[in-house]
Amino acid sequence: MVWRKPNSELEMKNLTPSVKHGGGSQMVWGCMSAVGVGNLHFIDGMMDKYMYLGILKQNLKQSAEKMGILPHYKLYQDNDSKHNAHICRLWALYHCLQVIRTPT
Repeated sequence: MVWRKPNSELEMKNLTPSVKHGGGSQMVWGCMSAVGVGNLHFIDGMMDKYMYLGILKQNLKQSAEKMGILPHYKLYQDNDSKHNAHICRLWALYHCLQVIRTPT
């Protein structure tokens, strides 16, 4: 706990700088279900649509097999540009029974 003078919490000397939407050089891709968790894939640097597609090809079906949900799994992803890239949507069309997207 830190003691400050009243109404001084937003002064520059009391704020901790942070980076949003651009500083991330370490990311983790993972999958989970009610049965358990699947593979974790650690990503160094920035991820583009080709890297994302490679992660899906390498880990998604393998994780579904590991959890025993292979014929009935659903891919849930947000509206990130790499998720909506044509090559990723095309791959998901032929390899995933259902793709769930979050509303915009």
